[in-house]
Amino acid sequence: MKVLVTGSSGFIGKNLISHLQEINNLEIVKFDKEDNFDKIVSNIDNIDFIFHLAGINRPVNVEDFYSGNTDLTKKIVDLIKNKNIPILVTSSIQANKDNDYGKSKKLAEEYIKENLNNYYIYRLHNVFGKWGKPNYNSVISTFCYNISHNLDINVNDESTVLDLIYIDDVCYEFINVLNGNKPSEKIEDYYYINPRYNVSLGFIVNKLYEFKDSMNSIYVPNTGNDFVKKLYSTYISYLPLESTVTSASKNVDERGSFTELVRTKECGQFSISFSKPGVVRGNHYHHTKLERFIVVKGKAKISFSSVINDDKYSFVVDENDIKIVTIPVGYTHNIENIGDDEMILILWCNELFDKDKPDTYYKKVVE
Repeated sequence: MKVLVTGSSGFIGKNLISHLQEINNLEIVKFDKEDNFDKIVSNIDNIDFIFHLAGINRPVNVEDFYSGNTDLTKKIVDLIKNKNIPILVTSSIQANKDNDYGKSKKLAEEYIKENLNNYYIYRLHNVFGKWGKPNYNSVISTFCYNISHNLDINVNDESTVLDLIYIDDVCYEFINVLNGNKPSEKIEDYYYINPRYNVSLGFIVNKLYEFKDSMNSIYVPNTGNDFVKKLYSTYISYLPLESTVTSASKNVDERGSFTELVRTKECGQFSISFSKPGVVRGNHYHHTKLERFIVVKGKAKISFSSVINDDKYSFVVDENDIKIVTIPVGYTHNIENIGDDEMILILWCNELFDKDKPDTYYKKVVE
């Protein structure tokens, strides 16, 4: 299969091509503003699908809106109107607005509808994600770049709500259409990307500064929230690479070492423990604090005994059959390295360690 992608070096183009390159037996013809239209003409008879992403949204001259958005579209339509090549075109939710950008997009839409049968016109909301150009593609691109590079940002009204879509959701949708599947949403003659997020500028800015602060710590944000997950990935993509590294505090004693790895305000924390042969850790219980033990290297014996009755249990785990062991509250417990080599234990806890309220009480396990 051979596809043509116009606007190939733009924000959406770069991301879509990255996804398309992961598909076997697919050839991509790239067309961008530096190319002569003859490149399309010379390839068109072998093209199976067109992604027409090229457009102008921040020109120096108003006339460029029409040459970049309307005229180029007309040239492509005239070239394929007797060939029945399917074409997917990126328009904008501004196409019904009374501004030159919207008017130029609307004229392009109408020409497609008048002359073609096999088309998909996508009216895109504000797209955000990796590889966006600051001060050009979206306010999120600008904010992510500036905040990650210690530059000021300007917010006129924090209550302003944006309708946002994420770049990878755009790419997944477009490839879905390429594969002949049904688009996610159609209203009248136009298609739309899902999911969409209605988020205030104030919320976005606050989150981005939280992300910035977290880069110097082991905290990570609540990526169970779909928008926050995507915003966080976007922010990280704008960081200077040297800013992606932070340090964890390693606590060492005669038993081995213990290091907190990741903290979250919503889902507790992860830590890692290294224990020498023969070392026993634990012999304590918790009332509310819940833990999970995962031995990823070595061999260990994990033992429990109830703090109120005679219930007790012990078993052996090792690296050859990874087990995830949930430590019940109200049971004192320990873990012993019974192997010949160092044991490595990953721990998850459902709350952050608080030295003023540790919920940890010493009591030896009854064997």
